[in-house]
Amino acid sequence: MSSTVTRLWVAVIPVLLLAGAAAAADPNIAVIDVARVFEDYDMTRDLETVFDQARQALSDEADSRRGNIDQMRRGLAAFDPESDDYKRREQELIRAEAEFQVWSNIKERQLKADHKKWLLQIYRDTQSTVAAIATDRSIDLVLTFDKLTEDAPDSTALRQQILLQKVIYHSDRMDITDDVLKKLNDAYKARGGIDSLHGAIQDETPLKPGGQTPPVKP
Repeated sequence: MSSTVTRLWVAVIPVLLLAGAAAAADPNIAVIDVARVFEDYDMTRDLETVFDQARQALSDEADSRRGNIDQMRRGLAAFDPESDDYKRREQELIRAEAEFQVWSNIKERQLKADHKKWLLQIYRDTQSTVAAIATDRSIDLVLTFDKLTEDAPDSTALRQQILLQKVIYHSDRMDITDDVLKKLNDAYKARGGIDSLHGAIQDETPLKPGGQTPPVKP
């Protein structure tokens, strides 16, 4: 081998090695449409149904309690304002109104807190499922992306939507949204589906983040 060829290989080999090392270091990246996951996850849909029922039950009970208070108020009008019976019933009415306000505020805050916990659980379910798929496929980074819609009310809203885009372009093969949804829905069905939600809310012991939901395995 001539000295010229030897020098050529000496120069080329480090370049090839560097190129190979750079290629090996390139991260494996995927994307996911989180908005679609939240929308198409069966647990999200069932959760809204269950909480709608809870809100309606709360509203019905509130109407019943208001009806009792209105009845007390009408009954009070039949008594002489100077009589002892009137004063006693007036105090009962005041106490009933105060108790209703306290009850109403507590129930409303409790329902909102429960809903927040379940929403966080949905996110953590999604997060653990993405992690399982990423680990199984040696994916290093998963980015979220949003589909740009044309239903913005004006140019200002559209501009804001454009500026909030996190991914400008990705190939379809990078999108793991369908795979994540399938794992989420399969795991949710295995846990009992909507029945698991009903039991938790009726007992006023909503699923705590990171608690009862088993991790999704790849």
